[in-house]
Amino acid sequence: MPVDNHISGMGPTIFPPAAKECENTIHVQSHGPNHTLGRMPTGSKAVERLLSDRVPLGWIWITMLFLCFQLLSSQSDVVVAEDSSALPQYRFGVTPWQHGQSDDDIRVLYKPLLEWLGDRVGAEFIIVGASGYGETIDLLANESIDIAAISPVPFVLARQRNPHVTMLATELSWDFENRNLSPSYEGFIIARADRIDISQLDSLRGMRFGFVRKQSTSGYVYPVAYFLRNGIDYDTFFNRVYFLGSQPRVTDAVASGSIDAGTTWDYNLKQAINKHGAVFKIVAKTGTIPNLGIAANGGVPQVMQIKIRNALLEAKKALFHGLPAAGYVVKENSYYDPVREVVQLVSGAPRSIDRGK
Repeated sequence: MPVDNHISGMGPTIFPPAAKECENTIHVQSHGPNHTLGRMPTGSKAVERLLSDRVPLGWIWITMLFLCFQLLSSQSDVVVAEDSSALPQYRFGVTPWQHGQSDDDIRVLYKPLLEWLGDRVGAEFIIVGASGYGETIDLLANESIDIAAISPVPFVLARQRNPHVTMLATELSWDFENRNLSPSYEGFIIARADRIDISQLDSLRGMRFGFVRKQSTSGYVYPVAYFLRNGIDYDTFFNRVYFLGSQPRVTDAVASGSIDAGTTWDYNLKQAINKHGAVFKIVAKTGTIPNLGIAANGGVPQVMQIKIRNALLEAKKALFHGLPAAGYVVKENSYYDPVREVVQLVSGAPRSIDRGK
């Protein structure tokens, strides 16, 4: 793992003198700032000068040995200081959850939180952008990244491939009415509010429907599970099905009339209402879904995992500006059992989940 070569807290940096200087002088510097022992003459001419001043030979050798010891011990302290002061680095994976977000956009959003977190736990976090949910699963499961902001279905799929993947903390977010903080959110099937021909699930038969992508929790997996539980094979139920790639693309397509209905989650629906106005209605709720969380794999030591988890619980509201989170809470692994059941149900259907392989 790369290390930071900056040395701090151990006094001035001490570098070995150049070979030419070693022939004439030894530079000795203590650990304290501005505390220099001085330049001492060395070499045969220096010894002759010392002898000419009638300094006892025994004292000369003692002085030389002392100076050499000081120089060597100082240089070895630098190595120890480098090793002890270097911050561990961890690769933090993120997936743009809104259409149009670049890696730079994500870095800006996560920078305050990760800088604060790094200060709290004594680490440096390097953001790694993933192109989609499938790549995030691969990176985390294969330990090509160490930590990830990850939604529940990708987390479950990554853990299936690597049992050392652990959810450290789950996001808290405001519910759809902005009344309470919750560790979960709601998945919806929506249509335009002015579509009087669409009132319930069965009225969508033969229409154009929009999903996000096959690894999306609220944008595919939970809606498909909802359809299956209601005896619907979406491939034959709808006239046409589109995979639009992001939540905002689905709500944009519904608003414009390009599709008749589609899937989304409460956070994106609130964003879409801000963008398009109150042009949507909820046709059905596909389920209550655990929030996105911060997961780590076995590449992160247990001690550091605990530090990160505890720090996230203390993160303040200002650190989440632009993010869907409003805080974090710790949930047991069993909290994600309903997600595992949904994944199992959908994986056994003719249209299985694409794991991004």
